[in-house]
Amino acid sequence: MEAEAQAHSDLTASLPYLRGDLDGLHVEFTARILGDELFDRRPTRIRNGRADGQVPSIDQEGFQLIAHPSATVRDRLGELLEPNGLLNQSDALRAYWAETIPLISRLSGARDVLPLHASTVRYSAALRNDKAMTPAGWPHVDYDTQESQVQLAETLELNQFEPAPYSRYVMYQCWHVLSPPPQDFPLAMCDGRTVSVADIVPIDYHMKTPERDVTYQSSGARYSPRHDWWYFPDMTQQELLVFIGFDSALGDGFKTLHVAIEDETQAKPVPRISLETRYFALFD
Repeated sequence: MEAEAQAHSDLTASLPYLRGDLDGLHVEFTARILGDELFDRRPTRIRNGRADGQVPSIDQEGFQLIAHPSATVRDRLGELLEPNGLLNQSDALRAYWAETIPLISRLSGARDVLPLHASTVRYSAALRNDKAMTPAGWPHVDYDTQESQVQLAETLELNQFEPAPYSRYVMYQCWHVLSPPPQDFPLAMCDGRTVSVADIVPIDYHMKTPERDVTYQSSGARYSPRHDWWYFPDMTQQELLVFIGFDSALGDGFKTLHVAIEDETQAKPVPRISLETRYFALFD
């Protein structure tokens, strides 16, 4: 793996940040493309997390690549790709949760770990799946303080779990690539310590499904030269990228921005298919 990692250099990607004069944005959840007039594209260095001497960690940068072979991915991939609703998860998704929760427990040291019932499968636009979600193409975070509280309350209710008093909660997001390498649109992560509150643009996401019609609070970002971006080339099904979606101890002052980037160094990239699951960890 080390030799393969050294074969990949850092990338320069044109990241579509939101314009600096935008104070907020409304986005339909099913939107595939936003208008170019909303963006301020900046050529940005994306560091190779496999080749660099510094290995990003969940406790420092806010994200970490972990070896995580999954029997569910290996044996039940077709079932795992089937759409899941908020109230009706497949047996395969529940089996996947059962594999991943112990990992989050070990990584975090949390007392309790609960899965959010919302999971996301994304397909590269090259696969021309009109009913599927495509990779998110602008730097963003999924939840802010208010929305994390809403999601936590919903998660406790759906899991029928009444926790003992806790002092802190953290949402962990787990990104699992399901297609073979090299992916056409790997996920890039920004060191959460390099993102300030002034960089953040609130986004209202409207989601309408047969189950519900809701608007939830997310965030995009303005450009900052301080942002320190990383990616992990050639991820496999035996790896999991874990990152902090929200930490109540840090609040909105720590944002692990992420974005799909096009790897133009690959002559024959494989269209990306990925699964994202989320978990709340509760601490004494």
